[in-house]
Amino acid sequence: MQKKVSVASTGISAEDSQLFRQSITGARPIAQDKIPPVAPPRKKKRRTDVSSKQLDENLFWFSDEFEGYLPQGSSLSWVQSGDDPHLAGRLRRGEVQPAVVLDLHGMTTQEAKVELAGLLAYCEKQQFNCACVVHGKGLGILAKKVPNWLIQHPNVRAFHTAPKSWGKHGALLLLLKTAG
Repeated sequence: MQKKVSVASTGISAEDSQLFRQSITGARPIAQDKIPPVAPPRKKKRRTDVSSKQLDENLFWFSDEFEGYLPQGSSLSWVQSGDDPHLAGRLRRGEVQPAVVLDLHGMTTQEAKVELAGLLAYCEKQQFNCACVVHGKGLGILAKKVPNWLIQHPNVRAFHTAPKSWGKHGALLLLLKTAG
């Protein structure tokens, strides 16, 4: 049912209204083809190609069977033996800011291990002394694996659960050795 609109309320003159009606006589609605618009293809993240020899060297430090880290309480904290015991506290307070962040969300254990090894190699090459690894909470698989991998690597001096601004219980701040 069409609603009649008075010409005065629209601000259109009666002559203009009549002219419009004459111009659309015989027009028919366009049929809907119901074809959804095509979404542009999503860009895939490109990984930098790493030679298998370099990948093997980076993964050398990580064993899945090694479980040398047992969490004490809700916060994860570890300092390499012989290093300053106050390093974990500095990380907890956010005194050291990470130069790079690695997000492991949605990765398998193997993918996460490869990415973590790549991060540590990258930090060594770039001389970064602090990094953030976001493992997420989820089922806790990576949350258990990541600390055990980190304590095996000789360049990791300390790690602690990240401050709230960097991910809290779903992330770790790492303090790394730098040459020089």
